[in-house]
Order: sequence, then C-alpha cells, then structure tokens
Amino acid sequence: MHTPTFPNHVRRLLTRGLATGLLFAQSALILTAQSNAESTVAKNPDGTDKVEVLDTYKVTAGFSGSLAAAAEAKKGSQSIVEVVMAEDIGKLPDISIADSLTRLTGLTTQRVNGRSQGISIRGLDGNFSTALLNGREQVSSSLNRNVEFDNYPSELLNSVTVYKTGAANQIAQGIAGTIDLQTVQPLSKTGRSLSVSSFYNWTQLGQLTPGAKKDGERLNVAYVDQFDSGKIGVALGYAYSSTPWEGQQFQAWGYPTDSSGNYALGGTKSYVRTSNVDRNGFMGVFEFKPTSQIHSTVDIYFSKLEEKQLLRGLEIPMAFWSSAQLQPGYTATGGLITTATLKNIQPVVRNDIVTKKNDVVALGWNLALGDGTGWTTVFDAGYSRIKRTERNLETYSGLGFNQSAANPDTMTVTLTPGQMPSITHNVDYSNASLFKLTDPQGWGTGTLPVTGMQGYLKYFQSKDELGQFKLLTKHELKNFFSNVEIGTSYTDRFKRDGERPTGWIYNANGQSTAPLPPIIGNTDFSFLGLGKIYAYDPLAALNGGTYTFLPNPNGDVIANRWTVSEKLSRAYFQFDIDNKIAGVPVRGNVGIQAIHADQSSTGVSTSGGGGSLVQTPVSGGDTYTDYAPSLNLTFTVATDTFVKFGLARQIARPRMYDMRAARSFSYNASNAGSSDPGQSPWSGDGGNPQLKPWKSDSIDLTFDKYFANNKGYVSVAGFHKKLLNYIYQQGESVDFTGYPVSGGLPPVQKSGTVTQPMNGQGGSIQGVEFTLSLPSELISPAVKGFGVVFGGAYTDSSIQPWGPGSGTSPISGLSRKVANATLYYEHGGFSVRVSEWYRSDYRAYITNFGAPNFKGDVTNTGFATAQAEKNVSAQISYALQNGSLKGLTFFLQGYNLNNSPLITYNNGDRRQVMNYQKYGASYSTGASFKF
Repeated sequence: MHTPTFPNHVRRLLTRGLATGLLFAQSALILTAQSNAESTVAKNPDGTDKVEVLDTYKVTAGFSGSLAAAAEAKKGSQSIVEVVMAEDIGKLPDISIADSLTRLTGLTTQRVNGRSQGISIRGLDGNFSTALLNGREQVSSSLNRNVEFDNYPSELLNSVTVYKTGAANQIAQGIAGTIDLQTVQPLSKTGRSLSVSSFYNWTQLGQLTPGAKKDGERLNVAYVDQFDSGKIGVALGYAYSSTPWEGQQFQAWGYPTDSSGNYALGGTKSYVRTSNVDRNGFMGVFEFKPTSQIHSTVDIYFSKLEEKQLLRGLEIPMAFWSSAQLQPGYTATGGLITTATLKNIQPVVRNDIVTKKNDVVALGWNLALGDGTGWTTVFDAGYSRIKRTERNLETYSGLGFNQSAANPDTMTVTLTPGQMPSITHNVDYSNASLFKLTDPQGWGTGTLPVTGMQGYLKYFQSKDELGQFKLLTKHELKNFFSNVEIGTSYTDRFKRDGERPTGWIYNANGQSTAPLPPIIGNTDFSFLGLGKIYAYDPLAALNGGTYTFLPNPNGDVIANRWTVSEKLSRAYFQFDIDNKIAGVPVRGNVGIQAIHADQSSTGVSTSGGGGSLVQTPVSGGDTYTDYAPSLNLTFTVATDTFVKFGLARQIARPRMYDMRAARSFSYNASNAGSSDPGQSPWSGDGGNPQLKPWKSDSIDLTFDKYFANNKGYVSVAGFHKKLLNYIYQQGESVDFTGYPVSGGLPPVQKSGTVTQPMNGQGGSIQGVEFTLSLPSELISPAVKGFGVVFGGAYTDSSIQPWGPGSGTSPISGLSRKVANATLYYEHGGFSVRVSEWYRSDYRAYITNFGAPNFKGDVTNTGFATAQAEKNVSAQISYALQNGSLKGLTFFLQGYNLNNSPLITYNNGDRRQVMNYQKYGASYSTGASFKF
C-alpha cells in the first residue's frame, strides 16, 4: 500500500568506509588464523565452487587453448554452466564481453546503437538474470537491474561463467541464469607476465556527420606477478578505448489508414547517428596466501564510460497526421500505400545530441581460513556503485513557424518491403539560408504560444549502490555426502533515478524564429534519397545562450523521480555429493536457501501540472520470506561422459522501476459523492513497492561427451521452467487516504483503482540446446589446427506477458531460434577465425532517441517485431615465434562484416517497417607484446 509520508530519507549502506574497514579486518583475521592443515578446496569469492582449469590439463595460449580450458571448466562444475576463457592474460577471444557471450549456447545479444550490450539467456532478457563480478552482485546503469556489459572492458577479464542452474550457495541468481565476470587470480599463474596492446579502430560508413570522430583507438596494459615464494600475488590492468559507432536510422511514426483501410506512412523520424564511446578501466587484484590455511584476496575495479551521440536528420510529418496533403493517384498494394506524393510537407530538421557518463566502482575482499580439522570458513564482502548522468538535447529548425512555411516541400515516397523507403524532394536541405530556428509543426505553441518550442532537454540522474557480505563454513564428511556447507549473507541496495531537470527550450530572442547557429558542415542523408542536410553544434548553441529553458511543470515528470531500497537476508545449507548410486559415480549438491526481503520505496504522487500541480510524498514497501531448494547431480555414465540433472526453485528480483512508490493520480470532484467503486473520484497509474519476485520451478537435463584430451565435446540439453507467477499491469484498489482534495465536497470513497505492475498467473518456458566443439585432429591426425564450434537452441514459451487472456504474443526479447558458429585455424603462430551468431524474430522496443519505455514488458505499447538477425565477425593474427621480438602479435579484426541491419515491423506486416537501422562494419587493427 502507498501511504503519504514526510520524513527525510535516511540512507543506510553496509559499505561506508568499506575499503578501510576491510583492510583492518583482514589484518586481524590473518593474525588469528591457524596454519597447520592440508590445503582447502578452491573457492569463488562468494564461497561457491570455483570453475577453473584442472591441473591435469595445461592450457596453451591461443583460441584452441581457451576452448579446451573452457571445456575443462564446464566438465568440472557441479552446476550446468557455459564458460568463456581468455586466450592469454588480458585477452578474451572476442571483441567485447557481450560478443564473447553470444558464442555460448542459448545466449544472444540485443544490439544498441550497433554494439552488443544486453544479454538474453534461454529466451529471457536481462531482467531475469543476474550479473556478478568475482562472485559478487553488480549494480546497473540501466533503469532496472539488467547490467550493461559495455561498462566492463573485456581486456580486464580472465573468464566468464554463465550458471544456468541454481544452487543453495549461489547467493545472487536469476531465473534465466547468472553471469559471473572473473578477473585473473595472480597466484594461479606461473611467473611474471607483462603485456601491452594497442589498436586503431574505424568504421565502414566513415564520417556521416560533422563534429564526430570516425575512428578511435584502444590501449591495454596487464601485469601479473608473484612474490615471497608464491605467497603474494599482484595483478594490475588498465584498459582505454575510444570507439566510434555509426548508424543510418529510419523510424516510422506509424501507419494510419485512408478511407478504404489502406495503411500509409504517417511520418518519419530518421537520423544519421554517430556515437563516440570513451572508456577508461582499471583492475587490481592482490592475493596473500602465507600458508595453506590462510588465503586472502582483495580486488578493485573502476570504470568510467563517456558516450557522445550525435543525431542529425529530419522528422517529416506525412499522411493523415499533419497538414501534409496526400495527392490522388497513389498506389495501394495489398492494403498498403506503396507509392504516394504529398504536398505541403514541412519537416522538422533535427540536430540532437545525447551525452552519457557512467562511473563504476566495485570493491571486494575474500578471506578463507582453515582450522586444521577439516573446517573451512570464508568471509566475503563487496561494494558496487554506479553513477549515471545523461543529457538528451533535441533542437528544431525548419522552413517556417507552426506549419506556415511559404515554400513547403513536395515529396514522393516509395515503400519497399523490408527496406528503408525512398524519398524524392524539391527543397535543398543543405541550403541553410532557407531555414530558421523555429517550431515548424507548432508542437510547443500550447505551452509557449508566441515562440513555440525549438527543442526539448531531458536530464537523467541515477545512482545505484549495493553493499554485501557473506559468511560460510564448510566441513568435510566421510559418508554419502562429501561436504556440508552452512552460510548466511546480507545485501543492502539503494537506487535513485529520475529526470531532473527536463523541459522546453525556446529562442532567447523571444521570437518565433531566430537565425541558425554557425553551420559546421553537412550530413549525408542520401540513404533515404534526401541528399545533404546542414549541420550545427546543438550543445554549443545551448551553452552559448541561443536558447532559454522552461522547466516542464507536469506532474508525470516529477512522478518519475523515485528511490528503491531493498535489504535481503539469506541463510542456506548445502550438502555436497561425491559417491556412487547403483555403481554409477555421482557428484553434485542438495540444499535450500531462505531469503528474507525487506523492500521499500519513496517518491512523489502527482496530479496536473503548472499552477494546477498537486503533489504529495509517498512511500511503501513490504517484507516477506521465500525458500529456494535445489538439487544438482552429475552421473559419470562412461569415461568422460556425463549426465547432469538440475532441479531448483529459481528466483529473480522484480524490476526496480516497477517497485517505485511514485505515481500519477487524478481526482474527479464530480464523483466526490459517489459510493459506487466503479465511480470513484480517485484513479492513478504508477509502481508497486509491494511487488514480489518472479519465481520458477526449473528442471534441467544435459548429456555431455568430452573427447580425448579434452579437445572438444558434444552436449545436448533440455530445460523446462514453470513460472509460479509473472508480472504484468492491472488495476488494483488502492487507499488514497491523506491525498489532497482539489475543491468541492470531501469524497465519500477513500480508495480508487490504480493501474500498476502486479504479480499474476505465470506460464512456462522450455527449450532444447545443442553444442559441438570439434578440432580437426579428432577427425584425422594428419589435419591439424582446424576446428569448429557450433551452438544452437530452440525455446518456446506459454507466458502471456500482459496477463491471462491477453493473447499469444511472445515475451519481450524471446527468439525461438538462436545459434552461433565459429570456424578457426591455428598453426605456427598464425590464427584465423570467423564467427556468426543468429537470432530469429523477436518482439522488441527500439528507441532512436530519448528514454526507453519505462514500463517495459508489463504493457503492450511501443513494441514491434524485430526481424531475424545474423552477425559475422572475423579475426586474423600472427605471433612471432622466434628472435628478440618473440611475443609480438599482430591483429586484424572486423565486426558486423555482413552489415546486418536491425529491422522492426508493425501489425505483423513485414512491409510496414517501423525501424531500419544500418550500422556498417567496424574494424580494428593493432599489435600486442607480451614480455
């Protein structure tokens, strides 16, 4: 329930002064540790079994070596996992982390502005999974929990493990899976290593618009060493990148119909986009292992990402949704107007800019102690924080004010199924003398009747902090169970988000038109047939006093400012199994985890705007306890042949935006005297701080056969997830006691219906997966160096994302078919590989500018069907094998070599293209040297 509240927000995080506190605690604990027992089992920082290369297999540098190490780790894990291993220190085998993950079976990526960013696992997007760094949960720069992986440079990571099944000692997990990014552990390496690499980056499309870089560079330095006879280990890494991403983007307003029911293009908002992403990352790991019973690890990670995104183009109101006049004689085919001429076209020329900054900090400390009697105790603490600032600036210019241009354009539009339209025109958009800063369509005349609006400014600020600790103890057993583990953990998370400030910009001269800012060149818009378009610097114009800013006084902007806090206390026990059943060796674990949640949110409920704005502070929350039992079994049915079975209750925390207390509400004074619940004066739309998590009862079964000497394997897997609930939007009766009443008699009713996210009926999702990793030596010993890796998955779902009876639309981001394939060859220092990933149609919400659909998949607005995608990348390298330059390697790599577009369509009709984003290929060349 939402209740009005007026206290100051008191923020409590575990981790104030974490770094200092941990160092003092570390010193004290080390002094009390005993040092006279056998070595302990290798653990992840959170105490779970470490997925690592066994001593029986020595990994050589190179892609084939990384595949063998990943296969060994996959085989040795108690859980069902997928693994990516670095080829060498500071070198994962793909261009980025997200690209590396797309090589894993059942995983795919969502491209954002041309680059891989979000990850879906088994048809479920990032809302259903959890991302970790060294076993510790990470916060997010997104609106919710889904981690944007471009904040984590791949050069600073040593491996990535994706857990597809749950276990009691996996503290942070999700329904889809858990992605654990892992830095190098220096004491696991042998000898000193120093590597330096440098690359030059460029794009196929070149410089599409002035004021943006068309190329960039990357620099990486990694150092690993051991001291004091292997008791002390140090790993340091620095990664810098400046990367350009280009795009030609068509976006349709939509497709209204004529009097005969034929669909027509109602307008376009199309851009040329150039993004320059600069990122600095630092990683440090410090290990101390003075005896076999004391093992301390401190790791720190910092990253600062800055993105400058220039968008220049035209917003063109067209048929039926503007003063544009559709001329007789147009061509309609199959219910779609495919060729049409329109007069009185008055486009809005857009010069927009988005700037974004993410500051990421992650700190952790892990201490493992043995007592000499078989007991091992592990304490782990961590802190993760992200600060995000984002400024979205739109600026407008045109031929005249408020649809009154003396020289409007005439355009002919031709639609081609599955392609961008072709547009012919009369106006020369490179002739800046024809245009003024103005409000061409009169969008802002309701607020600013004299000047209108010459643009809009949005400014987002977000902070996400999480403190966490875990304490566990583990003891060896000598019966059916090999170990017992008992542990507890606590996490404290706080997130704040919202627009502040946001509003209209208008001409500082107080007139409806003003001269254009200085022209800096032209933008090439020939991909739509519109030739050149003049370009200016919108940020310089804003900072130079060209515009005046008017804050948006509407309540819905204020209602999107919110905080969410959650405190999760967990306790678990788990028994490890290493025995035989009916003569068949079996290992695994069985256990249960109890999770107590204490969640709350604060915000403001608002109604109206400007002088009629009504607002009241609100808060809400809930406490509850969930239980998550789990069972993982691995049967060794033959040599290097395993059947793995998993059964678990999996839980994923709800989206944080959905948990907000803030809402927009309305009060209808004319219904004040009504006692009919259907005629309540109160209504609203907002979040739900009492929202419960997604829960799934999940079954997994895999068959894995590993080939000789761990060179490749084949795997067949099936899974079924029965969701006990789902989250979708519905009406709920809410108490409005204490809310202000705007005039008239006091209301008879204190409650009204609020549309908000709610827990409801679930559904199921199931699928099959197949993986083959096969080097050529297994086919013929005479053919060496070649290999193939293939992964494919089919996933189906009965989940109705908008509630029972809402139809059969698939959940957002679900591609029924995903696949990946890599062909490689390595010999004598020469290495080449070609990779392709594929995903079938899926439902997606794509934005070209501004904020995304905050409500996500709880509503059915703003989504379109994305066509199938495939993306080809390749890398060629040569490493010198002898002489003074041994260790020097040259690289050439390319991404999106097939120039795969991102296309969405409307109304189930592939001819009604809503988005067509063409990115071009990206290239990189450089060298690395390992000392």
